[in-house]
Amino acid sequence: MRVQKIELPSAGYGPRAATLTAYVQDNVEAQVSRRRPGVLICPGGGYAFCSDLEAEPIALALVARGLQAFVLDYTVLDDAETGPLLPAPQLDLARALALVRCRADEWLVDGGRLGVLGCSAGAHLCASYAGVMRDEAFLARVGVSPSVARPDWQVLCYPVIDLDAGWPPDSAYAARICDVGSPLRRAQDLVGPDTPRTFLWHTATDETVPVRNTYLYAEALASHGVDHECHVFHEGRHGLSLATEQSARWCDCVNPHVAHWFDLVIEWIGRGDAHSHLDDAPLEG
Repeated sequence: MRVQKIELPSAGYGPRAATLTAYVQDNVEAQVSRRRPGVLICPGGGYAFCSDLEAEPIALALVARGLQAFVLDYTVLDDAETGPLLPAPQLDLARALALVRCRADEWLVDGGRLGVLGCSAGAHLCASYAGVMRDEAFLARVGVSPSVARPDWQVLCYPVIDLDAGWPPDSAYAARICDVGSPLRRAQDLVGPDTPRTFLWHTATDETVPVRNTYLYAEALASHGVDHECHVFHEGRHGLSLATEQSARWCDCVNPHVAHWFDLVIEWIGRGDAHSHLDDAPLEG
């Protein structure tokens, strides 16, 4: 496996450059022409940092199931900045998707099977990006075409969807992330018929990001006829990542029942590939 870290162009907010880390498995000789689905991971961290527990552990789990994985360490809040953070992370995401597609041959990725996976605030990044990726002015800032910038699907793990739906807990922090009048504040309002097919999961007892966020987005997807799958597990804390020892910060982060989300996602990605008739190659192996 090759691991490669690449610095992305500045998003125009703060001094720290965003990076993309590629986790690429090479093909065996008998499968030299194989191209695998790719997953671009946006970790959580409340837009203050990018959580390492929702980065490499998820990437390695995806690689173990036969996919190529990429972790976006996107632009986060900087105390020296007076303006809002968004849309800097969305610009990072557009550039990251374009980069993966540009280097698809090198990284053995099927450019027609490239999705995003976000956790918590990283899921808000993905969901809000799914709305602005159609905006010509936004794409002009990045310098990429809609076809290159579009994810084929999105996985949202315990997502922040609406910045007024329970997280962040105070309006001052929310204002640092996003202007009050910005459309990026409410990702559910950005859903349209062309929103990528979506897998959501949450826990009903999440005390940090209320499960209401997932319900808001699922309802918006349903109202626009977007293919989606939604799982709400009956209990579990926020930030579970894989919900296994591999990604656990505390003992209550290991939850075998919630950990089923990962198998469900792998199956869901494969079913979507089959329905699109892109490739009948197995995902595992």
